[in-house]
Amino acid sequence: MNRGNDPTPAKARAAGVIAAALVVCLPASARAAEVEEPIVLHYSAPASCPTEAEFVSLVRAQTSRWTRVAEDSPSSRTMRVVLSTRPDGANGKLVVASPKGGVSEREIAGPNCTALSRALALMVAVAIDPLAGEGGQTNGSPADRMPVDPPPAEPSFASPDARSISKGVPPGRRWPRISLEARAEATSAVVRGALVGMGVSMKLELPPDVGPDWVRAWQPSIGLGIRQSFSKELALRGGSAEFSWTAGHLRLCPFRITLEQVFAISPCAEVNVGRLNAAARGFAEARAVSTFWYDVGASFWTSVNLSSRVFLGSTLLVTAPVTRQPFALASGTIVSDAPVVGVLGGIGLGVTM
Repeated sequence: MNRGNDPTPAKARAAGVIAAALVVCLPASARAAEVEEPIVLHYSAPASCPTEAEFVSLVRAQTSRWTRVAEDSPSSRTMRVVLSTRPDGANGKLVVASPKGGVSEREIAGPNCTALSRALALMVAVAIDPLAGEGGQTNGSPADRMPVDPPPAEPSFASPDARSISKGVPPGRRWPRISLEARAEATSAVVRGALVGMGVSMKLELPPDVGPDWVRAWQPSIGLGIRQSFSKELALRGGSAEFSWTAGHLRLCPFRITLEQVFAISPCAEVNVGRLNAAARGFAEARAVSTFWYDVGASFWTSVNLSSRVFLGSTLLVTAPVTRQPFALASGTIVSDAPVVGVLGGIGLGVTM
């Protein structure tokens, strides 16, 4: 056989040229299927949500075909994740912007911040690798990603300072939600007429993502506080009597009703335990005495959110004094005694921790 006329070497050289041309002409995404895509990732969440590091770990658990780069890196998509909480759940948002200005946005809601962070981490992973989460590392092409629609205007993303990103609280650390409130109060349940004073209380309730379903739905709470009245002087013939009241209070609220995430009301059972002080002046054998105080009643606690943390609070308590010892002068004249049923009302400002 004449090797000079064998076409095989020529065909091999032609095939090599064609293969090289195809490699050059293939889209960069197809040639770099195994190359990590540079991603600019912003994460913002309240302190009660998973931290930024935990969120990044959730994304990497679904896919490793990406690397996090700094803002304004060339040919990089920007992904912004924003989490926010509300009394009965949480909201989440994912915004994906392409280098050419396209933007895609998705908002979701869920029962708690932890569940939403997992869902958003999966959404970010799928946006990077469409086969993310299907058996670990996949061979999906980064070209098959979340569709991006061109926006009507050029989107802009503020460059957040890394130091301003919330450090958050790990999901495993379950802190009770604490609300502190200070009120001006008045009660008719202690002495004759109104007794004016101040009240300070602390409310404890479980986080919205902790406990069985009925606890999450009912949102029960427990309150502890103290009440201190101003001195009240009663002018009497021949002298006067002065009263003051100090009591600690405990309230148990089995459920809470929330309207439009702004107004909330809780029916509660409440008890006050403390001391009632009285001092007579100007009378023969006048002296000061102090007696044990105890009353039990039902109350309504309401709040109106002025911001995400500050609220306007009020209370209305109908109570029955258990200790109704009257105060009398040596002559037998009764100066004051507690009614069978009294009312306490108050209004003030509070903050949620």
